Amino acid sequence: MNKPKLIPVSIHKDERGELRYCNEFSLNDSKRFYSISFKRKDQIRAWQGHKIETKSIFPIQGITKIVLVKVEDFENAKPSEIYEFILDSNSPYILIVPGGYANGFQSKSKDSTIMIFSDSSLDDSKNDDYRFDKNEFYKWN
Repeated sequence: MNKPKLIPVSIHKDERGELRYCNEFSLNDSKRFYSISFKRKDQIRAWQGHKIETKSIFPIQGITKIVLVKVEDFENAKPSEIYEFILDSNSPYILIVPGGYANGFQSKSKDSTIMIFSDSSLDDSKNDDYRFDKNEFYKWN
């Protein structure tokens, strides 16, 4: 896979509460997970990229804008394609981010939180980690 992909998450509601599920998403390749919470609306966390690591992003709470940049040359910060996604916990999708992309996040609600699943160990991820200035690839609004 070399392009980002969205997988829908189903929600079942009844008098007992709510059940969210995604039978099309497999955790078999996941080696770790972590969450990111934002303190304020429009807060930006950008850019982190990986040549190899694949990440899957799930909105736990609120709304988060995810911007992905296909990076052709990580050492010289040469981007090609840009993708924008809005992940909303009220109508959730899982966003699959393959290796070869830099990602940036912007909270679009004060309470936004995302969960990230990675197919790389922490040590492998650190050896495949590229950081760029938040204004490098994209004009955040």
